[in-house]
Amino acid sequence: MEKTENRNMEVKTGSVKTDSIQKDNIKTRARDLLSRMTLEEKIGQLSQAGSTMASALPGFEADIGSWVTEMMEGRLSKEEFERRLSMCREDLREEEIRSGRLGSFVNLYDDEKVAKVQKTAIQESRLHIPLLIGVDVIRGYRTIFPTPLAQSCSFDMDVVRTCAQTGKREAWVSGVNWVFGPMLDIARDARWGRIVESPGEDPYLAGQIAAAQVKTFQEPEEDGCRVAATAKHFVAYGAVSGGQDYNTVDLSKKILYDIYLPPFKKAVDAGVSAVMSAFHDLDGVPCTMSRELLTDILRGEMGFDGFVVSDAEAVKQCVVHGTARDEKEAAALCLLAGGDMDMSSLDYIQYLPQLVEEGRVKEEDIDRACLRVLEKKFEYGLFDNVWQYDEEKIRKTVLCDAHRKAAREAGKRCAVLLKNDGILPISREIKNILVLGALSEDKEALMGPWSFTGNKEYQVTITEGLRNYVPEGVSVTWVRGFDVSEDETDFEEALEAARQADFIVAVAGETAFMSGEASSRADLHLAGSQERFLKRLAGCGKPTAVVLINGRPLAIGPLKENPGIGAILEAWHLGTEAGNAIAEILLGLYNPSGRLSVTFANEGGQEPMYYNHPNTGKPGGSFKFTSKYQDVPIRPLYPFGYGLSYTTFDYRDLVVDTPVFSAEEELKVHVTVENTGDRFGEETVQLYVHDVTASLARPVKELKGFRKIGLRPGETSVVEFSVPAEELGFYDNQGRRRLEPGTFEVFAGRNSEDALMVSCEMRKPSENN
Repeated sequence: MEKTENRNMEVKTGSVKTDSIQKDNIKTRARDLLSRMTLEEKIGQLSQAGSTMASALPGFEADIGSWVTEMMEGRLSKEEFERRLSMCREDLREEEIRSGRLGSFVNLYDDEKVAKVQKTAIQESRLHIPLLIGVDVIRGYRTIFPTPLAQSCSFDMDVVRTCAQTGKREAWVSGVNWVFGPMLDIARDARWGRIVESPGEDPYLAGQIAAAQVKTFQEPEEDGCRVAATAKHFVAYGAVSGGQDYNTVDLSKKILYDIYLPPFKKAVDAGVSAVMSAFHDLDGVPCTMSRELLTDILRGEMGFDGFVVSDAEAVKQCVVHGTARDEKEAAALCLLAGGDMDMSSLDYIQYLPQLVEEGRVKEEDIDRACLRVLEKKFEYGLFDNVWQYDEEKIRKTVLCDAHRKAAREAGKRCAVLLKNDGILPISREIKNILVLGALSEDKEALMGPWSFTGNKEYQVTITEGLRNYVPEGVSVTWVRGFDVSEDETDFEEALEAARQADFIVAVAGETAFMSGEASSRADLHLAGSQERFLKRLAGCGKPTAVVLINGRPLAIGPLKENPGIGAILEAWHLGTEAGNAIAEILLGLYNPSGRLSVTFANEGGQEPMYYNHPNTGKPGGSFKFTSKYQDVPIRPLYPFGYGLSYTTFDYRDLVVDTPVFSAEEELKVHVTVENTGDRFGEETVQLYVHDVTASLARPVKELKGFRKIGLRPGETSVVEFSVPAEELGFYDNQGRRRLEPGTFEVFAGRNSEDALMVSCEMRKPSENN
């Protein structure tokens, strides 16, 4: 009655174009080099570390960890942090590099220091093996692009590719040859701080992003520009309990295979060079030491042939998890599970020689891991095209006009218009625009988290952006008014200024360090006094648009429901060109086209909230005994796929071209979309499918395709979709793929809730002939 597969995930060949002769040559060279290496040098290739800091002044203690914590909690300014660092002495581990005990450097952001450590490795180590220089390049390098979550809201792979290509070029010219991205953790819980770094809540969209980023990072350009990509964090890090970073994860096989593994499979199919194992435990086993994940699934089922690196200090953290007696045992367990490289723990360096001597680890286990690393170093030409520090080339490349323009264009396409009562775009009759809120001038907040390689001195603020674009004769003034604290000192000054203004742009949300790693939040409302101020501002009777600068979906029901707030623009953290991008949208120079890649819950207590949930036996409804909370609406505040435009679109004539199809065929659909407004606009046409009856409860909807189209006023487009029947399958609780016949509902529309619907039928295998 149904088609099943005994194997779990189909193995496909990666798409990186390396012919068989070249691959054989790489393997030969790597094996030859391995044969000349000592055990210590082999282990060095499996070890990654960063520089260390120590006090350079008598009586001054360098407590970097505490300083970072204070800075991220807002108790220490970035300027003071940097001042304290200037009083420290940095150790670039040159002796370890020189002796061959370190094969990779992590998060070294200074071009000259990169050149120094690479020169030490190539010229002064016995075998002259180059270093892998790994850096978090997830949203650009020096030119900072929108956050990954914001990029996913563009539903535009050109935006994704441009960010990756620009970051790749700026990193490569600066000596970086390995990037820790893309981050592919499906995030269904807005409380989790690292949702800002994720591609959103949907595995299909995340998979498209994964393939686009990996191919762009790794595809060689004419001058040799190319960096190795890393798919992280393997796996299901976004499912941590309670949305609390580093917490435990407990998943069924079907959820693991249907939701969390697919983006990684897309990355592997695209030829990703490295995979980073995650911090947390999955079903009781830390991912870093899980042979089932790193060997059986990743290599055996997915066909991954690169190397696995741990997240920072995750090897030694197995001891804290309680799954290894000590760091020595942790080193053995992680290596034997399939973890090829130890990031920052230094446990491989310290303990693997003893473990080999004791027979607990075989040297052939180390050889296998070392070969994986060496092969990538040869593949990326590190031995043949030695990077040379070129200050002028770096200066001409990073933050160049073309890259900043690309960041501005990306920013415009990532912002999502959530509410508009007709006050946007700002009328050309408006002569006095007032900008309110500390965040509007906070360059770190506008740049956002995970922008370590950026420089806030190049950041464009919202006030600056508006002044760059307003017509002559229009004034733009700024008053601080409010911030994320409880302080109300500046309220009255700001409210008085608001009464004198023609139009108000109020900027609210989160600072740079309120989202990101170790930044989980239980309360998703606007922090501090922001809601109180905006409520009073709304009573001034002036057209007011709220611009949100934040890294996660927030509980903004009070803004949505307040008639005094005429518009809400979800701008996220858009990076270097944020101010210019936001100004173009507010002034109508660009028609917003972003769509939500995550659901906005009404309250944090509803989290995790996501669109593709299974139905229950008592779906939420007006009847008392149904699945719901008593004190919040059943429906989300804003659903997945939601976003407004300055024009309107009409959907009609959804037709299934294959009303009955077989398991070997495609589901083909078309729908007609018309621009019924008065200006050009872009619409993301979304296709969802629901498997009505199956052997396991299926999601109420699943995204299976999307098309971003541009239409002039009155213009009509027929949008076609083709979905292979195989993509309508799912995994069971044994991790087996199932493709079952029956009725499917097909939806096409502007978001996951507002869509047309028709039905179709997949035939049983016996009926296919």
